[in-house]
Amino acid sequence: MDELREIAGAMEGSERGLLEERQRRAAQSVGNTTKIVLIAGMINALVLALAWMTTRQEMHTRRQLEGMLRHDAQELTALNEELEAFSYSVSHDLRAPLRHISGFADLLRQQLGGQLDEKARRYLSVIGESSHHMGVLIDELLAFARVGRAELQRSQVDLAALVQTVIRNLHASVEGRDVEWQIGALPEVQADAGLLRQVWANLIDNALKYTRSRSGAVIEIGSTPQDGELLFYVRDNGVGFDPQYAGKLFGVFQRLHQTEEFEGTGIGLANVRRVIQKHGGRTWAEGQVDAGATFYFTLPLGITGLP
Repeated sequence: MDELREIAGAMEGSERGLLEERQRRAAQSVGNTTKIVLIAGMINALVLALAWMTTRQEMHTRRQLEGMLRHDAQELTALNEELEAFSYSVSHDLRAPLRHISGFADLLRQQLGGQLDEKARRYLSVIGESSHHMGVLIDELLAFARVGRAELQRSQVDLAALVQTVIRNLHASVEGRDVEWQIGALPEVQADAGLLRQVWANLIDNALKYTRSRSGAVIEIGSTPQDGELLFYVRDNGVGFDPQYAGKLFGVFQRLHQTEEFEGTGIGLANVRRVIQKHGGRTWAEGQVDAGATFYFTLPLGITGLP
């Protein structure tokens, strides 16, 4: 009986020891878990603080950049407006003295016609031709300035009909020539009809001008949807140009051919670019010397009659 009591007491002591060990380990585990939770909370708070500071710095930097961009845009707009006003004013003020030069040259020719030798007549002819060229240049400058100042007057424009009208108006450049027209389908667009007429007139007139030396001119006009835009082109088999100078073509007063070879002022393509940019489109050209050229412009699909 005593032996049983001793065994029972030993078993009870062993169980009590095991229980105490489990309680000690449980308490230690709870302590470790609490420490881990606290450390994790501190890390999380640090990460959130860093994220907030970074976001705040990014917002501050973004506001600074936006402010700088707005300031630069305002300055650029002001400069463009000043340049357009200057161009308009200068072009307008040049008309009166130009008329005087041309008018007095004509008077000299009329009153002294029989007394003038060949050299004097040639001088007066140069004055007259230069005055005419200057008049054309002034008209082009005024048109260029007006494009920058004018608001778009959008309406439904049938480009197929517009191109045919432009070709009819250029009949003097076509008369007596062998010109093959290849005109593809052209859509209707919501755009400024007057400004787009200038675009087509410039591009088609250039195609006629630079194919003048060809016995058979081929001028292709067309359009195709491409990457969210509608692409238009005027392609010819004329004298072309050196592709390394393609970037200069749409600049003001930029010419790749001598005036003696092909007449022009160097403003027409600059006008084309300005009109197309006002409509939200792009312009560029491709060509090779003596292998023709292609002039492209785009309009956003949203302003066309296409889905």
